[in-house]
Amino acid sequence: MPLPQDETRFIEALTRHQPALEAFCYANLANREDAREVLQATCVKLWQKAADWDPGTEFLPWAFTVARFTILSHHRDQKRDRLVFDEDVVQAMADDIEEAATAFNNRRDALAKCMEKLDQRQRGLLHAHYTVGQSLREIAEASGRSLSAVKMTLLRIRQQLSACIEREMRTNP
Repeated sequence: MPLPQDETRFIEALTRHQPALEAFCYANLANREDAREVLQATCVKLWQKAADWDPGTEFLPWAFTVARFTILSHHRDQKRDRLVFDEDVVQAMADDIEEAATAFNNRRDALAKCMEKLDQRQRGLLHAHYTVGQSLREIAEASGRSLSAVKMTLLRIRQQLSACIEREMRTNP
């Protein structure tokens, strides 16, 4: 049985923005385990409140608000620990982090557009090194090219991507 359209939109939005929510939680908490716990609690709360989200509005600001309250609740529960941020500090940090997480999403979208502009050989090199984890030496040996040629090609691709991302960010802020 197919999902209702609003539920499908919710799932797509949560999936798309999960990295930004994760970054938001990590930036607000000093401990990785706490950040994972808060992220999980935030996702549960988002699911519980899914019917409250209006698909005609931006998902991320709403999700950040839920995350912010989850973080504040976590801080209240952790008052016994030595390193606990005051609620005012959390609020001030959250505003800056929300901006940074939104910028992260915009940069990720720009990267995706720029990756599409690369030719297949360039994308293959990036995939082999960054996704598969092959060393530059392994890539050089497999392609029959010198190590320095592979390094230079990778440097040029990264420079090309960086310039493209900056252009995208200026034209689509």
